[in-house]
Amino acid sequence: MRKNVFSSSIKILIVSLLLLAVFFQKERSQKLMALALILWGAVTAGIFLFRKSRKLAKKCRAFSASLKQAGRTAKAPAEKTAEPVPKADTEPAGPAAPAKPAPDSRETETMLLHISLRITEKLKSAYPQSVWQWKDTPSLQGILAGGTVRILVENMDAYTHADISFDRFGRIHVEPMTIGSFAEPSGNGTSAGPGTGGADAAEEMPPEPSVVDVRVWYELVGQKVLETQITDLNANGHTKLTIKENGDIVVNRQKKEVLKGTLDSFPAKSCWEELVLLLAEDELKGKIAGNTLQVSWI
Repeated sequence: MRKNVFSSSIKILIVSLLLLAVFFQKERSQKLMALALILWGAVTAGIFLFRKSRKLAKKCRAFSASLKQAGRTAKAPAEKTAEPVPKADTEPAGPAAPAKPAPDSRETETMLLHISLRITEKLKSAYPQSVWQWKDTPSLQGILAGGTVRILVENMDAYTHADISFDRFGRIHVEPMTIGSFAEPSGNGTSAGPGTGGADAAEEMPPEPSVVDVRVWYELVGQKVLETQITDLNANGHTKLTIKENGDIVVNRQKKEVLKGTLDSFPAKSCWEELVLLLAEDELKGKIAGNTLQVSWI
């Protein structure tokens, strides 16, 4: 439609200009032609603006109508929400939630028994004759939360106590220590017999069995003693030490053996190969030389 109107107006303009050029002189025709062009432009622009204004008015009316409709729809839910809530006081209250049952004491005892067996297994792996008991009544929740529990131990050389803890992976950690005498010393007067009888009794006592688990012994006893000795010896320029079958730790000074310490419950020679592997994990080099075990760190 717009193209038809524009093309028709152009045709009318062209015809008008031709007529003006034919019937009037050159100067007057030029002025009339200019006036015709101005008039044609004004009429065309007016028609264009009029149509645009009509379209804009239609859009404004549609927009205002949509706003009114939206206002009505928003008002309806608000009126619905303002309605009073149905009666709730007359409804009978439901049954109260049951209280959480108290933890079963039998389950707690079973868990503590299982923990006790884990501790016993760990201690006897390094000290087969060891026995222990709780220093204070333990709390299962405290143990499961990673807390430390102290126990009293016997038959673990000079150790009298140990701290027990479990990490988040369930691994048990034992920290042996010497605090005080746990077992009362036996009286010599009541238990001593004749000289020969005492000697026979000492001979008849069975030897202490060898270490069952070399790794546990190393973690509980050997590792700490070796760390202390190696730190001191390395500061004095030494690069190795020697461990005898009885657990004595010696170094050579001026071609003489000097005793530096003793490893309690040192494993038998048949376990030294495994002990060498454990030393390698701590970046220590172990070498079996006859009846001795040489440990070097440089």
